[in-house]
Amino acid sequence: MLVCVNSSWKIPVGYFFLNGLAGSEKAELVRKCLSFLHESGITVSSLTFDGAAVNFAMASHLGADFKDPKQLKTSFTHPVTGDDVFIFLDPCHMIKLVRNTFGSQKLLNDDANNQIDWNFIVRLCDAQYDQGLHLGTKLRSRHLGWSREKMKVKLATQTLSKSVADALLYLSQDLKSPQFANAEPTARFVELFSNIFDVFNSRNRFAKYHFKRPLSPATEDSFFEFLNKMEEYIHSLKLNNTPISQSPRKVGFLGFLICIKSLKLFYQKYCIESHHLKYVLTNKLSQDHLELFFGAIRSKGGFNNNPSARQFEAAYKRLLVHTEIGGPSSGNISLNENLPILSCGSGQKLTVDDEGTDMLSTTEYSDFLQKIKNDIAIYQSSSYAWGLTMFNEDVVAYISGFVVRSLKKYISCEKCKDLLESETVVSLLQRRKQFGNLIIASAMVINVCRAAEKYFRFFSKTTGLFNSHVKNVSLLLINNTMETLPSTIFSFFQNHLYDDDPIDGHASQLIKLILKQYFNLRIHHETVKKADESRSTRIRSVFTKTILFSHQ
Repeated sequence: MLVCVNSSWKIPVGYFFLNGLAGSEKAELVRKCLSFLHESGITVSSLTFDGAAVNFAMASHLGADFKDPKQLKTSFTHPVTGDDVFIFLDPCHMIKLVRNTFGSQKLLNDDANNQIDWNFIVRLCDAQYDQGLHLGTKLRSRHLGWSREKMKVKLATQTLSKSVADALLYLSQDLKSPQFANAEPTARFVELFSNIFDVFNSRNRFAKYHFKRPLSPATEDSFFEFLNKMEEYIHSLKLNNTPISQSPRKVGFLGFLICIKSLKLFYQKYCIESHHLKYVLTNKLSQDHLELFFGAIRSKGGFNNNPSARQFEAAYKRLLVHTEIGGPSSGNISLNENLPILSCGSGQKLTVDDEGTDMLSTTEYSDFLQKIKNDIAIYQSSSYAWGLTMFNEDVVAYISGFVVRSLKKYISCEKCKDLLESETVVSLLQRRKQFGNLIIASAMVINVCRAAEKYFRFFSKTTGLFNSHVKNVSLLLINNTMETLPSTIFSFFQNHLYDDDPIDGHASQLIKLILKQYFNLRIHHETVKKADESRSTRIRSVFTKTILFSHQ
């Protein structure tokens, strides 16, 4: 497939139905393709492929040399023009191979001979499940069982992500958890590979996060400094006292070394010397475009990943003639906002049902209401038993910032808006993750959210979040939490408390809005957890061929 680096088009240029192909034969096909494209007036600047052994053999036949990791030759000569064609290994495949090595070997050693331990990732996942809240990561049990879905790029990138590195540092340095003592080398490993993947996956010239920005004169110095640092770090990594770039599990790490050198030479030639490009969006140098095309081909045959020649030809023609290629949502390559437009002024009110239950028989209905009332009384008399750990308090304070961000759009009263934000960071987790435009919630919002979290946990243990008798869990939680809120919450409103109806004025409406947004987030989180449990015995990714050809 041909992908244009200085425009926005891509097109397949050849396909071959073969049972197997040697490196020399593949190299000859590449040469013929380059000659054909030259006749069409196209300049080919780079060649991208994944880490298959035959691809390395092909690169060797073309003129590249990857034998010595410290003296890499990452380009070959164009058969017609004599220009250098730079080689890139697909970063998505490389990050998966790095994760696979880390997850299967468990222990690596860095430049200071510190241990990089996979068990810290396992403990982080367990801690999040035990505490019932996540530290701003997407880490689930599914990420630990990666071997069943080793082709899923998102599982690798979510494991080796900056959010996971921040969570490890938070538990190790901020909470001083004994289980995460000496987790810093692991956090450093995770963050560095997260950043290097972002460097080779930039797709938006206006991206805000530094390493997601394109390589350009504005970012050149900092990017090259990081690339040099990353190159030294990979060379220093060891597996069983052997440099990892020379070990049997070297491909993912060697792939990033090849990409680093090729990117430097590519930028020098096309941005500095010839000025053909103003900046480099590295996603155009990846294999994502081919993967999206394969996904589109598979979707035409009921997601059959082994089509016959006739099926492939029919799908290929349909894609060329009828449709624009778009990737499936579940391929290798936030919570939707459904809040109504609400305001704390102009007489608009958040309506909350008094009961929030399905239609039951009179006796059952009465018993259910009485149980809820009894539970509230028990909660109020023993609320100390439902205290939050420092872990939970920090996470809730961090979530409160998102609650404020969501509500600011729907509140017109300036006095109420002033009550939502603060300049003092309470959460150690938020302080750890404060590298973007995070909103800092006020003490009032944090206290409301913490009270909501306490009752949410109590309600989940007693009535049950997925109780079939409950019609609208969110509204029921809001009602009951309002009854159990400490009176000190209203002291934050000061004189504004008396500017409107004290029973149903701005104070009560604002607190209800905070509770509504927080409970929606928590219910969504618990629903995702329940769905993950039901998917714990996934077999489709393991028995793909059985499903496709035996219709099981």
